[in-house]
Amino acid sequence: MHRILPLGFTAVLSASLLAQSTIPTGYGKKEGATSRHVPLAYNSSRIQLGYDASATGWKAPKTIKELWVRADKSGYLTTGFSVEMQVLISSKGCNPATPSMIFANNQGTDVKVFMKRKTFKFAPLAKAPAAPAKWTIQLKGDSPFLAATANLVIDWATYARSNQFNPNLFLDAATITAKATGTRGSSLNYGKPCNPTTFYNYATGLDVDSLLRQYCFTQNAGDIVLTWAGASPINVSFPGLKGCSLYTAPVVFHPNIALTRERTGYANFEWGRVISRLRGKKVWLQSGAVDSTFSTMRLSRGNEVQFGNYKVHYPMVISHKYDYGSGPTTFNPDKDEARFGWVDTAIIFDVR
Repeated sequence: MHRILPLGFTAVLSASLLAQSTIPTGYGKKEGATSRHVPLAYNSSRIQLGYDASATGWKAPKTIKELWVRADKSGYLTTGFSVEMQVLISSKGCNPATPSMIFANNQGTDVKVFMKRKTFKFAPLAKAPAAPAKWTIQLKGDSPFLAATANLVIDWATYARSNQFNPNLFLDAATITAKATGTRGSSLNYGKPCNPTTFYNYATGLDVDSLLRQYCFTQNAGDIVLTWAGASPINVSFPGLKGCSLYTAPVVFHPNIALTRERTGYANFEWGRVISRLRGKKVWLQSGAVDSTFSTMRLSRGNEVQFGNYKVHYPMVISHKYDYGSGPTTFNPDKDEARFGWVDTAIIFDVR
């Protein structure tokens, strides 16, 4: 026996289904291949997620009223907790590859606080009997967001008075594979750091169109850090500092100076995108730091960077950048930068 739904009910049901749009597209009824522990397993935290037009699959403009997420197939929660959360969204001019560790640099010109900071209470959660789990976590906008383009960047932050750890609360996420072409850029470390000898640095983003970035770990909180680039390697003892050497004569100093906020002395510098004429060329990098009392100076080892043209071709662009507080390490979602993240992975959202 066939039943025919009343016309009015059919229209309402169709509108409800059409209002949903899973990003990345194609994961409405399919479990993602990975999971993300930020932002709900670690609080305070912040994760920024990017999706290009191929990943959203919609035609702009699009009105977004709610975002829903679901637990990963292995996700569960034994003890409930409360945490404050806030969500920002942008579309126009945003960068779905989220190349920068500075959250604001990846946002669009229309960035908006989609969901104001408010308290959420999470009850204990059992493993889902089947994958994928149901959409159970709702991030409802205080007002609708109008996506001007088919690209989207979502910033999701949690705030806690002290660091919280909620083990096994993983969210379902997608990861995609790609094809690669070209030759990889390379980085060779040389020399020895001083004050301490564990002060090290390294470079990433060594290929054309990549964002050249230099990371430093001075092993001391409160250090003032700067970094520079040179056109050739040298090895000159630094006057008055035993065991310290200048490994590249500065040609250009990075315009920003960093202040380390934790005992690892972490600092990150973004030099900009690698242009095509640098392919096959070399540059030499080094970093230096001084403590807050200006009594101790530290120097890193040298980095010899050779640029390549390695490129990864994705069927769609999804990405994420994140950081979180854990143990003695604090994190301020509104002020601090990201430290982790990459292209090819993002949380799965149901957009309504």
